Amino acid sequence: MRERSDFWRRLDTRWLDVGITATLLVVPFVSFGIALQGGDLFNAVLIVPLVLRRKAPVVMFSAICVLLLAQTIVFDGPRYGDIALLFGLYAIAAYGPAWAVWGGLVAGILGAAIASTAWGVGAPEDIAGTTYRFVLLSTLVVASWLLGFLARTRRAYVASLEQRAEQLERDAEQQAQIATAAERARIAREMHDVVAHSLSVMVVQADGALYAADKRPEFALETLHTISETGRASLVEMRKLLGLLRGDDDGVELAPMPGASDIAEMVDQLRASGLAVELSVMGNLARLDSPTGLTVYRIVQEALTNTLKHGGPGVTAAVDLRVTTDSVRIQVDDDGRGGTTPDDGQGHGILGMRERIAVHAGEVEAGPRPGGGFRVRAVVPAPAVAG
Repeated sequence: MRERSDFWRRLDTRWLDVGITATLLVVPFVSFGIALQGGDLFNAVLIVPLVLRRKAPVVMFSAICVLLLAQTIVFDGPRYGDIALLFGLYAIAAYGPAWAVWGGLVAGILGAAIASTAWGVGAPEDIAGTTYRFVLLSTLVVASWLLGFLARTRRAYVASLEQRAEQLERDAEQQAQIATAAERARIAREMHDVVAHSLSVMVVQADGALYAADKRPEFALETLHTISETGRASLVEMRKLLGLLRGDDDGVELAPMPGASDIAEMVDQLRASGLAVELSVMGNLARLDSPTGLTVYRIVQEALTNTLKHGGPGVTAAVDLRVTTDSVRIQVDDDGRGGTTPDDGQGHGILGMRERIAVHAGEVEAGPRPGGGFRVRAVVPAPAVAG
């Protein structure tokens, strides 16, 4: 449809003016006879400039005005070719520069006055006849000019609509790019949390299995089994995240993302790996909506992952969750040496927690706690649990 519209515009620009001019020329040369007489030739000369009505409207209109001024001197009355003035007025109003639009109207009315006076010379009813001719010609002039001006206004309106549509299309494309970048950042945070937590658990379990391999082989086998389960679970969760990046639908159903209700299972997994963790929950975590529940889960997961990585041997941790009417309050404490461990610059856990909290306009604090150890405290607004 758009290709057809563009084709019609090209056809309208290139050939419509030629067609109009040729059609107007048919009348003096065919209707009045093939033989070229002086009057018929002058009619043709008046009409021919209309070929330029769109390409050079000022030149076209100026040529017609000069020829019409000469007509009032040479001929004693109107001629068929005078119709060129009406087409010229339309063209100058529709396609001419801004300064020429009103100049064309003034020139047309002035020409009507000159023609009315010149054609009435010698007539007994000079005043009445001249007035009648002037009103009639001025009406035709204004009508032709007004049609051109309306066409100009409509064309400008359509152009503004097209420009606005193009701007909206560009804005939509930019918004899509911003949304894509935000989604990639979100998935990157999820991937970091999954990989960091799972690998930290697996490293701790592997160290324990290596230590017990000689003295307690049965414990080493049990630990290796736990490592295997942790790795499989991590692969499943990573597959869920990577599935969001696929552009096709292969019919594979993806499991839901973890939520606050899954924190207990995560804590049990960490206990099985050797980390002593106490979990205290006040309120119903199942009432949280999915985004809030995922944020709470990831904050607790990241805090305990940091405990595994930096807490040192024999560390213990405590997780306290409180669901209030308008928020979820999280506090994760450990008694390890994480508060005194220098930052190696390789981790993004605290930054990831701050980014997650920023999405919900919440608060997060992370740092050494009084008496030793490390503390993560966060407040996640949760309007969905109100009431």
